Amino acid sequence: MDGAPRMFTLEEANELVPTLEVEFGRVAQLRAELAPLIELLGGAESAVDILQNGGRPRPGAEGEAERLRHLASEISSTVERVTSLGCLVKDLELGLVDFFSMREDEPVFLCWQFGEPAVAHWHPVDEGFASRQPIEGIEVEPPDFMN
Repeated sequence: MDGAPRMFTLEEANELVPTLEVEFGRVAQLRAELAPLIELLGGAESAVDILQNGGRPRPGAEGEAERLRHLASEISSTVERVTSLGCLVKDLELGLVDFFSMREDEPVFLCWQFGEPAVAHWHPVDEGFASRQPIEGIEVEPPDFMN
């Protein structure tokens, strides 16, 4: 393998949308469980300490700490599955995924957001979501919700 990113056609990117919907739907469920769990553990600082530094939860919160580790592992596994398809997860909260592609002989990202029925935008590789441009001939409504 030469390490070059997978290049997608619009059709190839759109073939992955159903899989991405399932994966990001699962992330949304997991993330919904995270907020109250983090609060029970004493806030974000405590949760990060548990996850990154092996910190110990306060007495009586061992079960919550274990659930936090499990949720973090599930989210990480989801990101790994998506990236193994050749996609780039850009933002879990918004459910943003980019696909390397070519547009008029220039590398670009095709851009999809959780809730959109199809890949319908692109942006330059050195810019982000704010620079999204519609793909001519494809119109989709923006999602009503964030992941």
